[in-house]
Amino acid sequence: MNVQEMHLAIQQGVDKINSLQADLLLPQEIDIELNKSMMRFINTKYGKNNKYRKGFEESQKRIDDLRSLVREYEAPTLFKEELGAKFSVDTFTLPPDYLYLVNTLARVHRNNTCTEVDYFLNEPTPLLFFTISLDAFVCNNNSSIADSIIMYEDASDLTQGSAIVWQNNNSYQFPQDINSVRGDILDNPGTGFTIYWEQFGELNYQGQFIVVPDPNVFPWLEWDASVGTVTTIVNVQSGGTHLQSRDPYYSAANLKEKRVLNGEPVEVTVSSKFVQQDDVFTLLTDPFNTTKHTGPIYTIRGNAIDMYTSDIFIIDALKITYIRKPSKISLSLGISCELPEHCHQEIVDMTVSSILEGISDPRYQTHQIEVNKNE
Repeated sequence: MNVQEMHLAIQQGVDKINSLQADLLLPQEIDIELNKSMMRFINTKYGKNNKYRKGFEESQKRIDDLRSLVREYEAPTLFKEELGAKFSVDTFTLPPDYLYLVNTLARVHRNNTCTEVDYFLNEPTPLLFFTISLDAFVCNNNSSIADSIIMYEDASDLTQGSAIVWQNNNSYQFPQDINSVRGDILDNPGTGFTIYWEQFGELNYQGQFIVVPDPNVFPWLEWDASVGTVTTIVNVQSGGTHLQSRDPYYSAANLKEKRVLNGEPVEVTVSSKFVQQDDVFTLLTDPFNTTKHTGPIYTIRGNAIDMYTSDIFIIDALKITYIRKPSKISLSLGISCELPEHCHQEIVDMTVSSILEGISDPRYQTHQIEVNKNE
């Protein structure tokens, strides 16, 4: 089902059980209930809080239920701290759409004698970038797609330096083309720009495009960097009206440095082992369970994975397989459910039950029993 069909199915489901109640529901309210049901669906399929007590990848159905959300991501680690003379921590920033971890693979660097490594800390090159939300490309009270996004050196004098960030060359329409627009923005940025969605290196901005301009192409960017903002102009389709916004402009250098071995490293890729925060220091001093270059241990905190190393190896990079957060379903933006189609009816049924519970319908319990049967 697309988002329009899911909304219709929910309205029909509520009306079938509680006549005329669906007429009182706003589209935004249905979106909220749909997204709550979608997340509840994901949580029950990943864990074992379901009818069959089977978690992710414990049956073919569980694999199929979440397959569209499984993603791989690889990035270098950064140096965090030393733990005495023997142990250190390299840290890895989780991607912005991370929800559940499936597995990890660590790229280990050591010398060819398995003796204490000699390393130095390198400083990354500062990065200039700004962010734009997908909403900025939707104009005229959510009725059309912008003709273009243009960056100006000085919004008060549009005759100064300017550059097209993205041009709508395909006459995209709203809402049916919104997903195509996102792909086009990423694939066809203006000259001198590279555009990423939500994540680039250590940068994480949920629901935002990360726009990286080349200062060699736009030397006047140094002016905006010095004052901390960049001006972008949205050229709206109807009549060419300009909507002006001043977005944060960043000069980003990684706050943490990266460890690099002196000389040519021996590189191996190994699986790693999760340990609890309250156990990690006990395990580090246990010769049988300590971190090793053949199987490093890690903990998770906030939006980062901390990889623990000894004095004979470092972690150069980490590759994770994870379940990502789905895009939020939105009727106004034309964003449909990203889960496989066979899951859609179950999510609709869960949403109908949630709405019935919210309006205290006496037939909620009966409907919930039917939903559980269909799992």
